[in-house]
Amino acid sequence: MSQRPVMIYHVPFPLNPAATSASGIRPVRMRRAFEANGYEVFEVSGRHPERREQMRALRKRISSGLKVEFVYSEASTTPTGLGEKITPATSLTRDVAFLRFCRKAGVPVGLFYRDIYWQFEEYAERVGQPYTAILRWRYRADLRGYRQGVDKIYLPSMRMAAYLPIENQPQALALPPGAERFDSPSPSTGISLFYVGGTGGYYRMQETVRGVGMSPGARLTICTREGEWAESAPLYADVLNDSTTVVYKSGSELEGLYADAHIGVLLMEPLEYREFAAPMKLYEYLGHGKPIVATQGSLAGDFVEENGIGWAISYGAEPLAELLSRLQAHPEELAAAQQRAREVRQQHTWEARARQVATDLTER
Repeated sequence: MSQRPVMIYHVPFPLNPAATSASGIRPVRMRRAFEANGYEVFEVSGRHPERREQMRALRKRISSGLKVEFVYSEASTTPTGLGEKITPATSLTRDVAFLRFCRKAGVPVGLFYRDIYWQFEEYAERVGQPYTAILRWRYRADLRGYRQGVDKIYLPSMRMAAYLPIENQPQALALPPGAERFDSPSPSTGISLFYVGGTGGYYRMQETVRGVGMSPGARLTICTREGEWAESAPLYADVLNDSTTVVYKSGSELEGLYADAHIGVLLMEPLEYREFAAPMKLYEYLGHGKPIVATQGSLAGDFVEENGIGWAISYGAEPLAELLSRLQAHPEELAAAQQRAREVRQQHTWEARARQVATDLTER
């Protein structure tokens, strides 16, 4: 029996199989995808003390001749080393130094860089000073470390590469989220839209709610966190009506909501950040075979248009109402988009993303 190829999976935080946020779901899905693709996975994860021992052991094994095909790492949403309580075991450089060691040992290294939100003024307003200055200093230090520590920096989309330092941009490749496939039915009558995610800050959808209210026979379900909706609800007071229902569910509870939907919603107020953000919910909708209505000009909108899996329209109540009216008059258009979504999702599984990484890093 042939031995499975070995790869190292590194994250500077504990993996949480029960995670409900995109930043927690993605690393778990990618970890599983490498195993599903046949790799023996040597994992580095956990808090500082656990990672220190894991990296020390792997350094010894690599130095003793362990053949490792490649290393795949995912950066934290916080600067490396600062995402947990500071203790005597804390190090801001140990994780990047380990990646650099692997690369110097001839093992190619790829790292997924999750977010560039820290560069935006809204981040500074939310975090405040002096914390913003300190955290930005550490974010930039991470990126400097990646110049020598990794071969490829994976991004949710290549549009995000323009926000990296010039020295890191040649390392950039796109690695958007993946889709987990589910066989999900749709209602037999009316037209039902479904949105799952945040409702405040970057997720303003008042015109979407108003547009559904203008459309006889249409309804919208918004699934969000209860605490977040408590803060956002006053912003929707002028547009909410009986056509929109707000619920608080997660995990397996979402399956019933998907089964009650024809269309997934990513129709939000345009923002610069959204022009390059690749929302995981796009791929969750796709994995359930749901076509998507998205904001024209956003990365999600471009993806929808390019793949024929829904509709990219201007953010506004009137354009949405016109679309919903047309789809109710021509149900065959909706059916064709649903069929196309089921076809396209085969190309965007987590296993496909893991295969891409392996190909990028080993075919040099």
